[in-house]
Formats: sequence, C-alpha cells, structure tokens
Amino acid sequence: MDMKNNVVAYIDLLAFSNHIRENTSDALMAMNNYNTILSSKIRDEITHPVNSYPPVLQELAKKHSIDSFDFFLPFSDSVFLMSGNCNDFIKQLGSFVLQSFTITAHFYEHPIDPSVPEKGKILNCGINTDGSPKVEYGECNYYPALFRGGLAYGEAMPIELFSIVEKKYSKSKVITGEAVVEAVRLESKVKGPRLMFKQILYNQLDDDTKDFCRVLPENKEFYEILWPAMIYVLQQEEFQNKQEFSRIYDLFTPAYNLWKAYNHTIYSAHYFNFIELIVASTLQYFDKKCNLKSFALEEIKKILDKYDISGKLDLSRY
Repeated sequence: MDMKNNVVAYIDLLAFSNHIRENTSDALMAMNNYNTILSSKIRDEITHPVNSYPPVLQELAKKHSIDSFDFFLPFSDSVFLMSGNCNDFIKQLGSFVLQSFTITAHFYEHPIDPSVPEKGKILNCGINTDGSPKVEYGECNYYPALFRGGLAYGEAMPIELFSIVEKKYSKSKVITGEAVVEAVRLESKVKGPRLMFKQILYNQLDDDTKDFCRVLPENKEFYEILWPAMIYVLQQEEFQNKQEFSRIYDLFTPAYNLWKAYNHTIYSAHYFNFIELIVASTLQYFDKKCNLKSFALEEIKKILDKYDISGKLDLSRY
C-alpha cells in the first residue's frame, strides 16, 4: 500500500456532546442514522456493484457508492476514513454525509413543534400485564446527523494495535501519519457542517470533482466539499434540470427551520452556515453542470424572499 499519497478524512457529528447531555438514547439515534446509511451502502456494494448497472447509470451509481473507502473507522461520534482515490472519495464522502442528514430531514421540514424541530414520535411496542400486545407512541428527538470534518492529503498508513474488548485481547486497525494529524486540525476551523481541506488536496482533483468543491469565501487558504450538491441528478434536457432544482427544498427548508428555531443560540452559526452552504452548492452545481447559473440565482432569490432572509446572504459572492 502507498503510504505517501492518501486522502484522510476526520468527520465529527455536530453538537453530539450537547445532545448526549440532553438525552443519551436520542443522541445515539444520530449515530445509528449514519450507521444505517453505511450498512445500506455496504449491502449495495455486495448485491449491486457499480459495474452491474447499465452504462448510462454507472456514473451516478459510482457517486453514491463507497468503493473508494479503504478504511472507515468509527470512534464514538467521530469517524476516520482513508482512501487512495481522491476523486471518487471526495464525491462519495459528500454523498454519505448528505444521506446521513436526509434520512431524518423530513422531521425538520414539517416539524411537530417549530420551536423544537427535532421533536418527533416514536413507536414503542411491548406487552401488557394480561399478555396482550401494547403499542403506543412516545416522544423523542431526531437529532440531525450533520458532520463537520477535515480532509488532508499525504502520508497515512494503517497499523494494528492491541486492544481489549470485554476483557478479551485482540488487535484493532487504526490509521496514523501526517495526513491524519492535519485532518484532525482542520476539522475545527469553521462552524457548521463543512468539510475542509487545503490546496495540496485540491491539486489532486480532476475537473469533475473540482466542480463539487469551492475555495472558502472567508479564507482563501482553504477549500470545502459542496456536499449538498450531491442531491441533484444531472438530466439530459434543460427543462428537466430546471425541474431538478426543486430538490433544493429537501435541504433548504429543514436547514432554515433548524436555524430559525435556534437563532441567537450557540447553534445559530452552525445552521446558518448550513443554509449558506446549500445556496453555494446549488449555484455552483447549476453553473458548472447545467449552464443554468442565472436561472438558479433567480430561483434562490425567490426562496430567500419567501423565507424573509434575502438581506442575510450576499449573493454577489457566488
């Protein structure tokens, strides 16, 4: 294995420690959400590998695959990932992060309680004292599985270390190296569900992958993955791509409701940066992939007016 030319990602669930303090079992559901997405993708790799799809669908299948993940090592609310394929990895990581959020996004899109968008109902099954089945609804919090992360390119290698699991000795894989240290350092650079990296990684990317990335407006030293853009599927006809634009609401409305509920709290900047990331991702996607930037810009202006936040985003930056 090449130890010098790997991409490493360190991703961390946003606000997990706060959610744990509020409700441990509900917070653990956020971890289960991304685990569900991963297990689903693993099954797809086994039953429907990319090369089993018709040629016209293989590019789309590749983007939503995980076949570039050489390592996926979870620890508590964090995950270390490593790959030797930068281009596929960037897009596949973006797809994984997107789906980890959208698995519960409908709760925030139509919240039971707008002041607490995570609040929902859960079905509890049990047995009554007379032996009859008991089914009832209880309240719970569907905390969003939003990741913030850092990525780095360079030296990274897997090693085995001794571990103890339930008093039994075994060996566990970990990854180490300069790229691991750099990825961890970058993770905390910004607020919100953003995946950061530097020029050295950007230089490894092809033009298609660069279309899903941007330089940070507030700090030209860094780049980020425009992972919300992974929600769009490129169509053959212009009118079909214009119809595809409506998918923005699957992200924008939940993000807006989360931001509105927690504005003027410690979570505010995270969710507002999420809104900004959705806008930036959409504009760049429809510019680079569809040649429809003017259309997308006008539609986003309408959305911002509809949600009464047109003065909070400077669209001239995009």
